[in-house]
Amino acid sequence: MPMIYVVTGTSQGIGLEYVKQLSARDDIVIACARNPEKSEELQALAVNKNVHVATLDIVNLDSVKTAVDKIQTLAPEGIDVLINNAGSPGGFGAHVTTTTPDHYRDAFETNVIGTSNITLALLPLLRKRNTRYIINIASIMASIENTTTGTATSYRVSKTGLNMLTRMMACEFGEESFTVLALHPGWVRTKMGTKHAPVSPEDSISGMLSVIDNLSKEKNGKYISYEGNEIPW
Repeated sequence: MPMIYVVTGTSQGIGLEYVKQLSARDDIVIACARNPEKSEELQALAVNKNVHVATLDIVNLDSVKTAVDKIQTLAPEGIDVLINNAGSPGGFGAHVTTTTPDHYRDAFETNVIGTSNITLALLPLLRKRNTRYIINIASIMASIENTTTGTATSYRVSKTGLNMLTRMMACEFGEESFTVLALHPGWVRTKMGTKHAPVSPEDSISGMLSVIDNLSKEKNGKYISYEGNEIPW
């Protein structure tokens, strides 16, 4: 039986590469994006019989409901893996002294609240199958122990909030045999990561899929890099 993945934020970058690599396998991928019609690459991938596209804005509850209804129709017997990739840089270039309230609101609304919105909405479909993986795309920039600069303040703080949400979900759903993971993709050559980043999207997603493919219940609540190494909180 093929695995069924739901991936958010798939119009470009890391999310799009997830769709590319998953579509090359026997798995089924439901690719979610706010404006999927604007991504020519995503639309091209949607010609594959194992790729389905859904419109989803994770901060908009009406959009979440509509998307989940479509996912329910596409996968009435449930889904195996939710990859929460959709996120916001939230004033990425701002320092502590230049970060605005709007930067914080934007980052938290997407990276924390939006992730919670779609995860809770998809729990019934995740519970229908035995895999029950929730993968929250994290960042090493959220590591409190590793923080040595005041840059990207709202992004770092919101991603640290996502880490806590990941741990709390792991505690809450672990008794139901869920595995909830904070997964760092590396510094990747995307629009956000810039061309100077050392890791290609292909290597990042290949590494993360290897981590996901080899998950065990013992990894529930862990903070791990695409290379499979644990990261200090």
